Order: sequence, then structure tokens, then C-alpha cells
Amino acid sequence: MQPQRIEHQIERIKRELTNLGPMRPGALSKQYADCQKRGCASVDPINPKKHWPFFQLSYTRAGKSTARVVRPGHVAQIKKKQAAYKRFRDLTQKWVTLELTLSQLRLEEARRAEDEK
Repeated sequence: MQPQRIEHQIERIKRELTNLGPMRPGALSKQYADCQKRGCASVDPINPKKHWPFFQLSYTRAGKSTARVVRPGHVAQIKKKQAAYKRFRDLTQKWVTLELTLSQLRLEEARRAEDEK
């Protein structure tokens, strides 16, 4: 691959990164609670019937795990932010890979130039 082509791809990635918009890491899951009331079907040891479904967003940042309750009306917004974060991760990984390839090509070019002297 030619260095100019790699540089062009890196510039495209940079432009795309600036247009990502709001993002959020984490895993969104649907949880069910039980009320812990004696005799309620939600605490039945054999066939529990949980109630109160809710969404939970879990993530780890700076070594600290966090879980937040997400209201049903905000689930679509969170999913959109999560998709942007996933795209951010994918693009930065591609960027790093391209930079490593470009660096290697430049080192090889410099070695060839030295060998020709």
C-alpha cells in the first residue's frame, strides 16, 4: 500500500470522528426486580415471576464499575449513543493500524534510501 493512500484513509477517519456526535460506553440490559415481600410470586424459589422490568446501563471507567437505571423513554437515545461509541472504537482501531503500517513503510523507505547511498 502506498503512503499517500494510507494518509488519505487516515484523513477520512479523522473527518468521520469529528462527525460522530454524542457517545456513551457500556452495556444496556433489561433487568427484572423482585419486591422481596413474603408470599409474593417474585420470590418463589422454584418458579419466580419477576416484575418491574427496567433497563440498566453498566460500564467501567477509570477502573470503576458503574450501573445506572435508564428510563424506558431514554433507551433509544442510549442505544444511539452506544452505536456512536462503537463506531468511535472501530475508527480509532483502524487509525492506529494505518499509522503503524505507514510508520513501517516510512522506515523501509528510509532504509532503502540509506542503502542506495
